[in-house]
Amino acid sequence: MAFKLVSNLAGASCAFEYLLGTNDEAYTLGEALSLSSGALTACAATTTPTFICMKTQAAETTAVTPLPVIRVTEDQEYATTLSASGTGLYIGDAVTISADSLEATATTGSGVFYLSEIFDSGADGSVVHGYFKN
Repeated sequence: MAFKLVSNLAGASCAFEYLLGTNDEAYTLGEALSLSSGALTACAATTTPTFICMKTQAAETTAVTPLPVIRVTEDQEYATTLSASGTGLYIGDAVTISADSLEATATTGSGVFYLSEIFDSGADGSVVHGYFKN
């Protein structure tokens, strides 16, 4: 499971923005993204994402197809799965993003995804909810 918007505390809907990706990089619906040299790219594990991808798109040698994304704000709650067992995690812990930018890890050092709910006792693959904060 990738990052999926669950709620927005501001009550507002999210407008799509359309930006170009990085050359030779594919994108997946729900992937956490940031900007690098003015182009979208997969978010690093300890970087707060700027956007969430809203469409799966194949890699293009020269990126020319704008990719729909929503901007991440601190009042948006997202659901995703854990990429590893998080049985020692607690509500309020901040975890990192997985290498594929689609899940939360169980690593709390330099975390950017603040857990608000943990389901299924935090086993590997469990659904979690949380917020991205700067």
